[in-house]
Amino acid sequence: QRAQEVVSWRTYVEQQEKMKKDLEVIEAKQKEHRVEYEKQQQKLAHLTWRQRKAVLYKANKQLMFSRPKEKTEMDENTLSVIVKGDVDGSVEAILNILDSYDCEDECKLDIVYFGMGDISENDISLAEAFNGVIFGFSVKANESIKKLADKKGIKIKLHNIIYKLIEDLKDELNSRLPPTLVETTVGEASVLDTFSVTVGKNKIPVAGCRVHKGLLDRKMKFKLIRNRDVIWKGCLSSLKHHKDDVQVIKTGMDCGLSLDKNLEFSIGDEIICYEEKEVQQTTSWDPGF
Repeated sequence: QRAQEVVSWRTYVEQQEKMKKDLEVIEAKQKEHRVEYEKQQQKLAHLTWRQRKAVLYKANKQLMFSRPKEKTEMDENTLSVIVKGDVDGSVEAILNILDSYDCEDECKLDIVYFGMGDISENDISLAEAFNGVIFGFSVKANESIKKLADKKGIKIKLHNIIYKLIEDLKDELNSRLPPTLVETTVGEASVLDTFSVTVGKNKIPVAGCRVHKGLLDRKMKFKLIRNRDVIWKGCLSSLKHHKDDVQVIKTGMDCGLSLDKNLEFSIGDEIICYEEKEVQQTTSWDPGF
């Protein structure tokens, strides 16, 4: 049993080291992307919006006619936008806000085109080529344009207030972020005694516990914590009150439990009952309002 516990501990340590190395690689890539993005922004910073329009058109013209496979790769974790406004000042104001976007490591924001006037067929074509979204400020989209957009599955977002347009754009960014798992603690118990039971030819370690917060629910997930380190995560193989199998143990009650992995308990270990929920991430970009 002792040897098995040592092997399990070594496996846990190795997993933690691998996670640490993986995180370092991810952080390095994020830094690389941030540096590249800042370089691109600096190249455009000194240009007027008309000059930037010419640069974007030249860069995106070839991509617009790229093969479907190339477009699919390009679209991954990217929000491509077409911005249309009623006058120069409106477009420039929106571009200045978008210039503050600094979360390329979360989702790339790609302005494939911007200009003045109502939404056109060319805008629809661009949005289709880049799997993009069209944002319009104080402009219109006639019925034929709306029908064409619906047919091609293109979103047209029209607004008359700039901050609402930006909030809508943030929602689009959020929708492209992967959900994250959030752990919520349901209950906590302390191991007061340890023993084992024989099942067939196997001895199964059992922890005698007392719940001191919340409840233990057998259908939830559990963690075994020793000296503040998580040494196991998984499910229970049994949960008993006296000799009876139970589903739930509440605060103040004693119980015996065993894990789905054959690990030895130590007096003073903590048992945490928790549930995992997928939560939609939100962009950390702050446009200033």
